[in-house]
Amino acid sequence: MVDQMGISFYDTVKINDVFSKQGWPIDEVNKSSLYHRFLQTYIQLDSTERDLFIKLSAMYRWVSFSEYQQLIVPLMEQAVQKYYGKKTQDVWIYPIKKAEHLGTIKSSDLVAYLCKAVQLQHSDILYKRKFHVLGSLDLVRAKKQKFKDRPLLILDDFIGSGKYVSDVIDELSQNGIPVSSVVVCSLFVSENGLKQVSNTGCRIEYIEQAQNILSSISPQEKELLTQIEDTLGVEEEFRLGFGGSANLITLIRTPNNSLPLFWLDKGRSHTAPFPR
Repeated sequence: MVDQMGISFYDTVKINDVFSKQGWPIDEVNKSSLYHRFLQTYIQLDSTERDLFIKLSAMYRWVSFSEYQQLIVPLMEQAVQKYYGKKTQDVWIYPIKKAEHLGTIKSSDLVAYLCKAVQLQHSDILYKRKFHVLGSLDLVRAKKQKFKDRPLLILDDFIGSGKYVSDVIDELSQNGIPVSSVVVCSLFVSENGLKQVSNTGCRIEYIEQAQNILSSISPQEKELLTQIEDTLGVEEEFRLGFGGSANLITLIRTPNNSLPLFWLDKGRSHTAPFPR
């Protein structure tokens, strides 16, 4: 039995099972829905590629906004307990953004702003603290004397290759903020990003590590994934995700460190489930 999209009843059962276990909505009406995008990707693959796609999808992590609101509390509790004294009230926050990007909105702004959320006031560890969000490099520079003997927490939702945050750390250092005072705080971090931040000499706090999935698939499956990326026309720098991160994660946006199979959207030729 095959429907008009060329998907058998058995295929539909497998796909719906993934959606059910992942808690993803099965929206058969909206043609731009995750469900329809998933089907569009699925029908372009051969049987062996479909099996791999289903396997990878079962490992995929889609982080909802409500999870951001939940995870910011333990992240800040970790950082405050480790780097601030019990009597210290002021906690200084800076979104992970290069100076050239300060005029644009990035996910780091969202995470930094969540430090003002009421949820933090419900924590015995955080409710007496006053969180100050510094929205520009000029403001950080103006407060640099404070960071000679206390930490500056720089925040984001995801650290991928680690190159971007390393550039931000360099900017801060060039503007008088000691690297030893900078603490990187992120909801999620990739294996590559964790190594890169550690190499800068900065300390890092995070809630969950996004695994490189290559250790979870066979050499044959890796080769098959490479073939799929050939067909999709993935640019060299994004092969297996930017920096070879091979992550399977979507947050408010999908980082390019995730496998391109899930985010590379080429219009009618390929409608990605989690487009960037």
